[in-house]
Amino acid sequence: MFQPFGDIPDLARLLCALFAQVPRGRVTTYGELADALGNRIAARWVGRFAMHHDHRQDCPCHRVVRADGQLGRYIDGGERRKAARLKNEGIKLRQGSVDLDRYAWNRFVTQRPLDRLTREQELLLRKVSLRPRRRIPKLVGGVDVSYPREDEGVAAYALIETSSGRLVWSTTVRRRVVFPYITTYLAFRELPILMDLIDEVRSHGRLSQVLLVDGTGVLHQRGAGIATHLGVVASLPTIGVTKKLLCGQVDIEGLRPEESRPVVYDDRLTGVALRPTAGSRRPIFVSPGHRVDVEFSERLVRLHLRGRRLPEPIYWADRLSRAAG
Repeated sequence: MFQPFGDIPDLARLLCALFAQVPRGRVTTYGELADALGNRIAARWVGRFAMHHDHRQDCPCHRVVRADGQLGRYIDGGERRKAARLKNEGIKLRQGSVDLDRYAWNRFVTQRPLDRLTREQELLLRKVSLRPRRRIPKLVGGVDVSYPREDEGVAAYALIETSSGRLVWSTTVRRRVVFPYITTYLAFRELPILMDLIDEVRSHGRLSQVLLVDGTGVLHQRGAGIATHLGVVASLPTIGVTKKLLCGQVDIEGLRPEESRPVVYDDRLTGVALRPTAGSRRPIFVSPGHRVDVEFSERLVRLHLRGRRLPEPIYWADRLSRAAG
């Protein structure tokens, strides 16, 4: 497995270990577990995992409840079964809820793995270079990842001729994916498979001078989206293109077809919102990843818009990754 900085933590295994720390007769919440992993933003994933993990009869996940004390869903038989297990452990329910003042527990022994990943993103920023680029490449590549299963990814590369929009060459790779999807940590899910893909493309001599990436660049809460990670680690000029605004401020009211407006985050210009076509009322969000600036990023993306919402390199990478799945 490619390891961009250090070991990528097995969050599923670590979360199960946290479940096991909650003592009989006590409960914890999805948010407290996310805090124990290092960032409360992971609470939504914790809830999904609790409902879909490899559940055993002795699994203590019934001791995880919502922040308001409501029981929440349960993988093994629903709320009624969950309530019965808690009552059997001595927890008294009031109108179907747990009194958290009485029963809550959060004294986890943990290394807070998401803290470490946050620090790695902050260290990455020291290597990021955002600089003007003038020359438009004749061929531009795009990459995207799809997931036929939660633990398996298919990454695709599409090489597009800038002048015509023609698909020139493509390839895909498939591999197991360990890290889950957690907002602002996408790079740790997708970077290993994307680096495998880049290695495959390089072996065929088809790597483009600039790469469009389905995801954010510096338009990210810590300035380290997947396009930025990939650019730094692979030593490539990269541009991030995404359908959703992860952070920042921009007024898109009345945005006309082909019009763009600046996106500002932390008082800095970090990208643009661009309405690609008259048929798409929602904009895409373009930001530099590495070795390019905002102006060049927008210019290159515009040259690859040919009547679809996404630029051709990412459109084809998305299509190819899904077809291979």
